[in-house]
Formats: sequence, structure tokens, C-alpha cells
Amino acid sequence: MYSRQLSEPPVHIIENGKANFGTYNGVSQRIDIRGMFAPYAGIPVPAFISNLRIKGRLSFIFSTEKLEGFCEFLDFKAFGLSQLTIWEKDSGKKYSYSSFLPTRRRIVPKNTRQGSCTNYKKTRHIRITWGKEHQHHSLAFNLKKNSIYPEIDGFIYSPINDQMHKDLLFVNPSPSSSRCSATWFTTMQIHGVTRINGNKIDDSNGLAAMMLNRSYVKLHSKSTAVYALGNVKGKNLVMQLKSSNLDAADSDNYNDNVLIVDGETTTLPPVYITHPFGINKNWIIQDTENMIDLTFTPESSALKHLNIIVFRTTNTAIYGTFEGTLLDKNGQKINLKNFPGIIYRSMFRL
Repeated sequence: MYSRQLSEPPVHIIENGKANFGTYNGVSQRIDIRGMFAPYAGIPVPAFISNLRIKGRLSFIFSTEKLEGFCEFLDFKAFGLSQLTIWEKDSGKKYSYSSFLPTRRRIVPKNTRQGSCTNYKKTRHIRITWGKEHQHHSLAFNLKKNSIYPEIDGFIYSPINDQMHKDLLFVNPSPSSSRCSATWFTTMQIHGVTRINGNKIDDSNGLAAMMLNRSYVKLHSKSTAVYALGNVKGKNLVMQLKSSNLDAADSDNYNDNVLIVDGETTTLPPVYITHPFGINKNWIIQDTENMIDLTFTPESSALKHLNIIVFRTTNTAIYGTFEGTLLDKNGQKINLKNFPGIIYRSMFRL
């Protein structure tokens, strides 16, 4: 059966111009990938130039009794973007808010011990925080109504020392060893309270995952990520699957795919994510190791476009349900039926 070795995390991700590639149980103190030698075409250039091609991304996905949500900050150094989309599970109704962030020294921080990422705009206040040696995470938001969506506010937090807490670090060639992509992936139990126009619509427990990523990007980059969070036969489950044009050439040994069940980690193989009938029809997610065989049925999607001179980005968050089977590291079959999750597609061009 497929597996990848879980090692102790390195003190520094980059040392002497080279990355410490691998999958790690735990996380380094900083997600910092600056300093790689000649990351583009093998041509040595000043570090400040190659560092401009490093993109930061912070994502927070949560699932409570009644709601499913996806929050993301994108850091392009010159500017940033924030997005929060929430779906009501019963009806599939969505509430989607996005905001352009002006130039700041750093939008997405690098410190994994403690930090925060905030959209300070009064009409689009969103804040993700973490601290106390990875034992506490929270998402707070206060979003004013616009011509389409109502006012919505909420607070989601993880208890300290919860049983579902897990920290992992993925450091992958992207796609070759001259460039890298580093991701801090952490799972948690949560409690969330959400209100619409002052009326409480949810006050319940659930699960969440947070991802902090930094990558050397191509001029034209695209990726697809699959997230599933919920409970199966009394067990908490969080799954992440990714596929992109930045994937490592040796994706069997280096990828971000993982399954967490009641705090137990199963590393997963590379996957093929296809939508043969269009993105609003069934998606097929499979691997070559017979560990993943899933169908995703979309219910509601949120599409965001942004064009700024020579920069263009398109992001699509799709809420839906999974059906199919997974295998954990012990060979136990996990059957999913009407299981909530999100597929997120991202494309940007410089």
C-alpha cells in the first residue's frame, strides 16, 4: 500500500540555497522559502528579483452542523486579495464576499508559532489568527451587506489541546528541485457562532483545516484542491487532495495529499481530478493505488475574477457532496455518502 515517510521538521526549510524536501510530522517555526539558488532557468539573479515570484496563500476551511465555509488570503506582495464564502448545507444558499487589499509589507505572515492575517476594511473585516504553539486558531468576520448579500458576522475558534489537532509540513519540488512549495497544514475541532442581519443561524461544533503556503510561481499557474470535513460513523475526518501545474515531477514522493481520521495521519498518493461533463456536473477523483475513488456532486459555486493591468486571477469555490471510498494506512475502507466538501480552482497569470 502507498505511503510516504513522515520525518521530524527541519529548523529551516531552506539551507545553503537548497530546500529540505519531504513530508514532516510537525512544522518549522517559519514558512520561509527565500534563498534558493537560481530558482528560474538555473540563471543566478539577485535574490530580491526571484523573491518577487514567491506567492503567499492562507486558507481556512470549516464545516459546522449547518454551514460550510472557505476563507482565503492571497499575498502578491504588491497587493493582496481576501475572500470568504459560506454555504448553508440544507439549502446550498451561499454568501460570498471578496476584497482587494492594498500594498502592505506582508499580508500573509511566515511565523507558525503565532500570527494573524487581517483584512482591515470596515465593510469586509476578516481575521485569521493562530498562536500558543499551534494550539489555538480562530476566524472572525464582520461583513456588511451589499446589493446581493446580507450583513453576516461570526466567530469560529478551536479549543486548546483538542483531539483532532494535527500539524504537518509539506516541502515539495515545484516542479523541480530548483524551486519549492512549502505548506503548513493543520486540522482542528471548532465551535462556531454565525449571525445574518443579527439573527443567529448557527451555534455548533465542527471541524476545520488551515493551510499556509508559499511557492515560487510560474507566469501562468493553475491548481485544483479538494477538501472534505465531517464525521463518518463517529469518527472525525479531514481530507486534502491537490493537483496543479506546480506539482513535483516526482509526485509519488512529494505531494500535499493527506487524510486525518481522529488525529491519525494517512499520506495519500497523487490523484487525477477531472470533470468530464463540465465543472457544474460530477467530478471524478481517483488515484492509481486504489486508495481514492470519489465522485463530487456540486451544489453551489462562487466565482471571482480580477484583472489588474498585466495580472489576472480567477478563483472558483464549489460546495457539494462526496460519494465513494477511501483507504487509510491500515487498509480500513471508509465509505462516504452525501459527505460535505469543497473543490477550489485557482488560476492566475502574470
